[in-house]
Amino acid sequence: MKVPKYWAKRVQSVEPPIGRNYKLVSWQWSDASLQDAQAQADARLDELIDKAMSGALLEQYSYSERPLREAITQSITNQSGRENAVVTRNRYGALVLNTADALFIDMDLPQSAPAAAMRALQRKLGVRTSDPADASVERIAAWSSRHPELGLRVYHTAAGLRGLITNELFAPAQSETLDILRELESDPLYVRLCRAQDCFRARLTPKPWRCGMKMPPVRYPFDDIKQEMRFQEWERRYDRAIAAYAVCQFVNHFGPTQVHPDIQPILNLHDRVSGVDAARPLA
Repeated sequence: MKVPKYWAKRVQSVEPPIGRNYKLVSWQWSDASLQDAQAQADARLDELIDKAMSGALLEQYSYSERPLREAITQSITNQSGRENAVVTRNRYGALVLNTADALFIDMDLPQSAPAAAMRALQRKLGVRTSDPADASVERIAAWSSRHPELGLRVYHTAAGLRGLITNELFAPAQSETLDILRELESDPLYVRLCRAQDCFRARLTPKPWRCGMKMPPVRYPFDDIKQEMRFQEWERRYDRAIAAYAVCQFVNHFGPTQVHPDIQPILNLHDRVSGVDAARPLA
């Protein structure tokens, strides 16, 4: 899993002989120590300064090309003592489960905003309606019948469906994994992210704007204690707001019901924190 434990940055303004001035920011990471992360940030910024002063173009990184800058809040180890999952807090404040070999499958459903809002209101009022995910669940059931050796739990999310294969382990970049993700029509951005970050991801807590919250006022890692306190105040309000919501609801289990011992703690945490058994609106 490419989920660094330490992050550091260095910022510096430069004035190239030709062209506009730059404010350069270098974020780098390390699993060894904060000091190591800082040394890498310093070295990277020196490289950027040399390029800027020589007139060379500075490269840009896309969302999936670098590790995600997220604080680790919890770690899970398997029976042999190897860390096989961590919980992180993402850029908009939600908790995310990152797994080394427990295959989560993210399946978004196309839907217009007004239609989605109407269905959410109908669910809140207890009105029974046809679910646009029904056809996708039938397709998943058909896929499962062609792969009877795999146990697959399926959940309903606010925007679609989530799957978890419970009885086998998978590497994010192996061809069999990519085949499963494609066959189940997983979100292409999610597939790309899994390959780049060498892990699978499942959001555990609601998106803040779905429960009346704004984005966090500052982002990890914090520059000083004041920023950290501002975030902690936001976090307290967020925790109160999300208590009325769930992230996913259990739909069905296809195939073998036994759970791999390395996956059981991950499954337990996922179902408990995401509120799969709670009759609450999805967010």
